[in-house]
Amino acid sequence: MQNMQELKELLNPRYRVLTHILFWVSYTIFSLISANTANDSYSRSFALVTSTLPVKMFAVYFSLYVLIPKFLDTKKYLTLVSLFLVSFMVFGYLNRWALHLYYVPTFRPNYNYLEYPLSHIGKAIQNAFPVATVVFGAIVIKLIKRNYQQEKVAQELAKEKLDAELKFLKGQIHPHFLFNTLNNLYAITLQDSPRASEVVMKLSNLLDYMLYEANVSQVPLRKELLQMHNLVELEKLRYGDRLAVTFTSSGNIQNKSLPPLLILPFVENAFKHGISHNIEESFISIDVSIKDMGLILRVENTKTEDVKKDQEYTRGIGLRNVRRRLELIYGPKNYDLQVFDEDDVFMIVLKAPLFETNTDPNSEAKIKPESLKISISS
Repeated sequence: MQNMQELKELLNPRYRVLTHILFWVSYTIFSLISANTANDSYSRSFALVTSTLPVKMFAVYFSLYVLIPKFLDTKKYLTLVSLFLVSFMVFGYLNRWALHLYYVPTFRPNYNYLEYPLSHIGKAIQNAFPVATVVFGAIVIKLIKRNYQQEKVAQELAKEKLDAELKFLKGQIHPHFLFNTLNNLYAITLQDSPRASEVVMKLSNLLDYMLYEANVSQVPLRKELLQMHNLVELEKLRYGDRLAVTFTSSGNIQNKSLPPLLILPFVENAFKHGISHNIEESFISIDVSIKDMGLILRVENTKTEDVKKDQEYTRGIGLRNVRRRLELIYGPKNYDLQVFDEDDVFMIVLKAPLFETNTDPNSEAKIKPESLKISISS
């Protein structure tokens, strides 16, 4: 929103008045210096510049606020050129008339009006050139300013569209996780198991993370990994002995962050498509490696005949949304997502940059990286 605030400042009427004043003061000073160099007289230069300044101001504002909006913005170029030529002839006569009101009687009292009358077309054309110079200069400044403002607006709209799309994609992820986790809870409560309270607690932690902590552009990497741990624990409670899960992490996770809910869907997808169809013993292997400011995530799971026939396996909502989010956040060339679809095994390998975060050392110390190096198996 800072860019939009800057744009509003640029469009502020007070700011526009100040820029116009600055333009004319600068032009007057430059013209005085140029005229004084030619005339070697301050009073004569001042009279020459100020006597024609009103005509030039009128020409500038007529061009900026009448000709440009009515003909340039509507792409009537031939009409615009024709009117420019006609108007410059008119301004040439007005400029010459202004000179003869004050400057000529004072500094050139012996001017020969018989040889060069006020209606002289050659002198009018000659007087049109100084007017055309300042008009074209003002138009160039106007067009540069307008282009800058349009770029600002376009950038802001693109950013808002990007943010809206990211929120929409994250919004699709939330019910996706919730639906599957509630199924887990339902299956356990049917068995009247004391583990139901544990599931409720872990589900509460996941919901708190997804609904509140994930509403930012970046979250600490440790939080995402801990929620991944919670998800693994929930799925382990559901599938019991027929599921073997290995979850390992290596590298320094402190002071590192990433977009929220970026890696959780890969794990959820492995459980949904790699295990839920399998009545035999299955395995899921999750490995997270941190190297400098880069993340390498490897998720591998078994694949049965039922899964092989599932067309949504590699094109489900989770993977599709995450791939789109990766493109929006990092750009198409700043991350690498590889999908390996073998006969019996499905694996994804994600390589993505991490962001540096300055966090409170005390709060970071509450969860040590070593606690994330877990191994769960039957």
